[in-house]
Amino acid sequence: GGLIMRIIKEGRKPKTEWQVTCKECGCVYVFDGGDINYDHKEGDEWVNCPTCGEALRVNNRYNWEDEE
Repeated sequence: GGLIMRIIKEGRKPKTEWQVTCKECGCVYVFDGGDINYDHKEGDEWVNCPTCGEALRVNNRYNWEDEE
């Protein structure tokens, strides 16, 4: 038989949701992967503030920057 996989040291689990504050209106909201909009041609990913609609660019789902 083969070896049984086992965890030696538990790793950090990836985030599944992120909390951000909109710099336009001050709304604090949480988003997850299902809230991210995609432009496959340009490679852009963003979420829109649920209050004012301001776009927040998502770089890699761990970091984000404001859409100008």
